[in-house]
Amino acid sequence: MTAEVYPNDYFGGPDKLDSAQNNANECKWLIEEIIKPELPNIIDNVERCLDMLQSEQVFRIPISSGCNETSDRPSVKGIVARQAGQLVDFQAVVRFPEFHNGKPILFKKSPESHFPLQQIETITGHLQTVLITLEDLQITMEPKSFVDKIGQVLELLIKSINLLQNPPRDFSFPDSGNAAMKLLFDDHEALSQTAHHEISLEIVLFKKELCVDFRNLIKVTKKPWCEIDPGTGKSFGDKIKDQLTTDRSKNLSSVLKENGVQIEQATFLNNLMSNFSAEITTLPQAQNYLNRCVTFNDKVVIEIAKVALTTSDPFLISTSTKLSSLENSVSNYFTNLEV
Repeated sequence: MTAEVYPNDYFGGPDKLDSAQNNANECKWLIEEIIKPELPNIIDNVERCLDMLQSEQVFRIPISSGCNETSDRPSVKGIVARQAGQLVDFQAVVRFPEFHNGKPILFKKSPESHFPLQQIETITGHLQTVLITLEDLQITMEPKSFVDKIGQVLELLIKSINLLQNPPRDFSFPDSGNAAMKLLFDDHEALSQTAHHEISLEIVLFKKELCVDFRNLIKVTKKPWCEIDPGTGKSFGDKIKDQLTTDRSKNLSSVLKENGVQIEQATFLNNLMSNFSAEITTLPQAQNYLNRCVTFNDKVVIEIAKVALTTSDPFLISTSTKLSSLENSVSNYFTNLEV
């Protein structure tokens, strides 16, 4: 009795084993026998995520800081409503003790205004692309193309999860430029600004919740700290920070002097004089401006109070859970295919 051991069989010995061909066979087997049978289930879960994100159901969620309007602390009480990737209603009574002498201000969304929740719209676009790619994978025969496409799916799932967890910098304070305030309320300037203060509104997704932040900002009027370069959009403070970062051999005093600011010793008289003179400042005052000044909405401001509110949106929580599960499955497949 005789037996023949076939090439590419583990029992054939090293001389008969073609590693490259063996890896290719294993990859093909993994794709055809393990991954492709699971694609319909993955597609189904992606479709469920899309259904939740695009649902026409309106979620009306109360928001409250927990403080009453007579308290010395800032307070916010209202309601926010989301439908798919749009904020369809927003009403809030906001009170900051330093703003309008503590008078409660009603912020009510204009009927014709539209405020897109860009994170949801971007995630929706990502998942629509994922769905098309998954459908292509069902008929993709070439292993390398299959691996490339499943890598694209994984990348889009990770991006979608990150968008649910953290807003892009452009959507957050101070880079947003008070976009929510400008888009929601026709009379936003009258509502949000006085001669010395400005109220900012930030609405973003953070940690799979819809978050609403109100800030009371005091406008900086002391020169040169209030000045903004029209060419770069950066403030004097931004310029000083950039110079300190670029040349670490220089200290704050020397950089300020190079930019025409006179540094005086921190005495009571000098502190008083520096409040009235643009050219004179004490080092502690300069450090305070650098630490606290923020370039926002084409002006320089200092945040003096903030109210941060979060809402529990059931569809966003469920979508986040499903996306994490999908990412884990696809990541395992992709890792095994790349081995």
